[in-house]
Amino acid sequence: MRFSLALIGVAMVVVAAAIVFTFKIVWDDYVYNQRLVSVEVTAPDGWKVASYLPQHGESIVAESSAPRDAPATTTQRLLRHYADISEDVTAGAVWTFTRDDERVVLSLVFGPHQPPSQGNIFSQMRRASAGSPKPNLDVEVATVAGAPLILKPRTSSVPGEAFPEPVNYRLFTMRLGDEEIDEVLDIKVLTDSTDAAVAAAIMGVDLERANQLLPTPDPNFAISLGIVSDTPLATSVPEPTVAYRAAEMLENGHDYGAPWNEALRRVKTGEIADWVAMTAAYPDQIQDAPFELLTVLDDGSEENTARYFASAMIDSGRDWNDHEYYILTKVADITTAQSDLAAYLSGDYEVAAEVLALIAGLPETRAVESTSTADVNARPSVSSGFGQSSRCRIENGVRRCSVGGN
Repeated sequence: MRFSLALIGVAMVVVAAAIVFTFKIVWDDYVYNQRLVSVEVTAPDGWKVASYLPQHGESIVAESSAPRDAPATTTQRLLRHYADISEDVTAGAVWTFTRDDERVVLSLVFGPHQPPSQGNIFSQMRRASAGSPKPNLDVEVATVAGAPLILKPRTSSVPGEAFPEPVNYRLFTMRLGDEEIDEVLDIKVLTDSTDAAVAAAIMGVDLERANQLLPTPDPNFAISLGIVSDTPLATSVPEPTVAYRAAEMLENGHDYGAPWNEALRRVKTGEIADWVAMTAAYPDQIQDAPFELLTVLDDGSEENTARYFASAMIDSGRDWNDHEYYILTKVADITTAQSDLAAYLSGDYEVAAEVLALIAGLPETRAVESTSTADVNARPSVSSGFGQSSRCRIENGVRRCSVGGN
């Protein structure tokens, strides 16, 4: 009898242990499935996806992780953000998509509920004492599954510095949910790849399930909406910004002389971002600016490309006749528009096709029209342009000039 009771007791303990063990498995599975690390992710065609490692982020930003007690730039805060998530399964989820040398790092994190506090007296006092709001430089690239995909400025704030440092990586953000209603899902993408690659990586994440993990799912989210943009998303890696190119030139240590070293620093800080601003800043000296400084402001537009090639053609050493050289110097002049050359071109002059083609890249008119008109019957004046020397000679009755040649 006693043996039977003991056996029954052991059996009950075994059954209880089995129940507890089963409950733990079920509970652990439930807890896991409530976490973002359980969200499935699929790599786009031609890409691979893996768990994030610190070297992935460091490769994109071209910078090593700094000690935790060091003052944190925007770049360092990003590296810490991804590292923290990769080390703690309760913090969120982060993956790295790779294709050849391109990388896209994508993180999912729950954001807190922040109800509106418009009527709060302390909030009103803070708003009253705050200065003018900073300009919003964010750019909406597209909507992905109904949510805006935002490109952040390509800069990194530096503690103690008045101006941020330009960077060559790009940061995108996206949010599901409304923080004033409940918790939100924040998506953060760090990349050295293209807009199209970023959107494709986001679509590779099971955002439908991630959205359902929110206490109040985003009603505007629908995976069927896909990717929507005003223009096709870029499939080529963007060029470095003007500010970043200026920073590289300064780091090279070359002395461009006064006032051009200062001008480069102003380009780096964003004070000067284009030809118009450069001309306004140095109106009496712009003709003497070094080619390197003028070409760093080339933003890929037809106008800047035309002016760049005109300057390069002047400096090439090739022989140009009077009319060709006149047109090149005018195109290289950043104040010239097509209308300035219209009257001159009405004359019957021998001009190479590659020179004429540059004119089409200029704006049709300029902001302030010239009060003088070119005399089509006058012999064109030839200036050296941008500090270049010229040599001319009479050849078969035609005056021909070469610039910058040996």
